[in-house]
Amino acid sequence: MFGEIDKLEEMKRKINDVSPSFCMAKWMHVTIHLMTGQTHSCYLPQTHKIPLEELKDNPTALHNTKYKKEQRKKMLTGERPAECSICWNIEDLPGDQVSDRHMRAVDSWTMPYFEKVSKLKGDENINPTYVEVSFSSACNFKCSYCSPHVSTSWRDEVVKQGPYQLSTYQHQNMQWFKENDLMPMDEEGNPYIDAFWKWWPDLVKDLMFFRITGGEPLLSKHTFKVMEWINEHSLPKLELSINSNLGINEKQFSKFLSLLKPMLEGKKVKQFILHTSVDTFGVQAEYIRNGLNFKAFENNLCRYLEENPTAPVAFMCTFNNLSVVGFRDFIDWVIALRKRYTNEHRNILLDIPHLQAPEFLSAKTLSSEFHPIMQSHIDYMRSRIDDGILKAEVIKMERILEWMKSPMPKEEQEKYQRDFFLFFSEHDKRRKTDFLKTFPTMEKFWAECKSLV
Repeated sequence: MFGEIDKLEEMKRKINDVSPSFCMAKWMHVTIHLMTGQTHSCYLPQTHKIPLEELKDNPTALHNTKYKKEQRKKMLTGERPAECSICWNIEDLPGDQVSDRHMRAVDSWTMPYFEKVSKLKGDENINPTYVEVSFSSACNFKCSYCSPHVSTSWRDEVVKQGPYQLSTYQHQNMQWFKENDLMPMDEEGNPYIDAFWKWWPDLVKDLMFFRITGGEPLLSKHTFKVMEWINEHSLPKLELSINSNLGINEKQFSKFLSLLKPMLEGKKVKQFILHTSVDTFGVQAEYIRNGLNFKAFENNLCRYLEENPTAPVAFMCTFNNLSVVGFRDFIDWVIALRKRYTNEHRNILLDIPHLQAPEFLSAKTLSSEFHPIMQSHIDYMRSRIDDGILKAEVIKMERILEWMKSPMPKEEQEKYQRDFFLFFSEHDKRRKTDFLKTFPTMEKFWAECKSLV
């Protein structure tokens, strides 16, 4: 997940020698939302639409869109694509900062291709080595930071109860999704899914990492179709990953495990990794990811780990302003899992990207009184490195804190704090939740946000 971090400084110099805006991810990584026809390379830029006319004779346009080729050319000439502003903001902070652009340079799916990509002109069609796809928006969760176009549960709520009225706009307004061509298509007859399966036989020749996201992937038949295809054909160089909220019913979860077992025992792939999302611990995690039952989540997680002793799990912690106060309990929980389940064949991984949108959920909206809490988490994590916490995980938390401390105009911060209160007040009404009961140590911040309304 973190690549060869000991080569970070070397690769920073190499990519900057190509240009100070050059990023390997723009060529070698792609996320494709097949249910909406959207794509982006690296998870940080906004997605853009894949024109259907570009797919007619070129299914690789699921990745190699004309728009993306323009961004590649900018990177080769030292121009900073605006869509990559998150990295530029990090790199422009005081000190020698480490951005995702730098981290991607030491990944196993980019570093071997540096010489090849650095010599390209930017307008070539290229097969990526790391591909993420989502086939469907079917999902049984309504995570606070999610959206109706990637969760049918979110969509059902908004269709029934309407959007959330915030200070200056309606959050999750279905009309906006329609106007921006983000309404998900059914799996049957979806031209983007058809193009994917046309590309698949050629795509797998270069694939090093393939990851299925959602929605909830275990609710899509195409997830199981991929697993069945691999069991029939074998891809011994591929690292396959599937996301799951681990909150699906027993029948679906058992079907997944039944397809996974022969894949692992037959060594049909180089490695399989289950990715699952959790942003803090216990009831606070349940509040953020509405639909989550933390105990059931933990039970399914342990079942997966115990039935598949060589298969790792990777936690995706979308670090947001509700992650902060309970994060030490989460770290202790991760350490305990690592001690119990880590062995010579697998690790328990943790990635900590910081949430950018919606802005009212960003950790940057928190007042400065939360900065010492963050620092205490960082100090605690550093003290537990000998117990299994990774240096790269500490670096990510340090980066988040530096970003939280970077200046934000007072008017802008207060707007997001106002929206924070408006959103979660409505959240509590609709979903029968209780913010102050769940986050009692945030009572002062809650009152400050309320006073702005």
